[in-house]
Amino acid sequence: MADKSPKEAERLDRMIDGLEEYITTASDAEILEAAREDGRDIAETSNRVKGKLRRAVRLHQQMQLIAAREGYKRDSAAMAAAEFEIPKTVEGRWELFMAAMTQLPQLQPAFTFQNREFKDFTDDDIEIQLRKMALLDLLSKVKLAEKE
Repeated sequence: MADKSPKEAERLDRMIDGLEEYITTASDAEILEAAREDGRDIAETSNRVKGKLRRAVRLHQQMQLIAAREGYKRDSAAMAAAEFEIPKTVEGRWELFMAAMTQLPQLQPAFTFQNREFKDFTDDDIEIQLRKMALLDLLSKVKLAEKE
């Protein structure tokens, strides 16, 4: 409707408003009778409308899925591109991770439910979790024990 003149657009809006008014105020029997008078097959029309509604719902769901995927890609790229102060050694990363678990108890439910004692965590898993914490600026609150 973008290429229509303003008067044409107003005329179409009035037609749509009139149809909306008719559909919302007319009884089901009146609408069915009007369709029969126009020679419409009620079952075919019903199937066509249901099909259009199903496609619209599916498209809406797919749009949400596409948006979620794009968000995930953006977040992953931001996390990969960001520079974090994460220990270089495996032992250092584990030490920082365990310190975070101790000092940030709000994180514990997210981890302990799936991995009771972090036995199944790989070194890569720990690094990924530390990157996530750094991205959320949680690691700045974690203090490592001083080595003697």
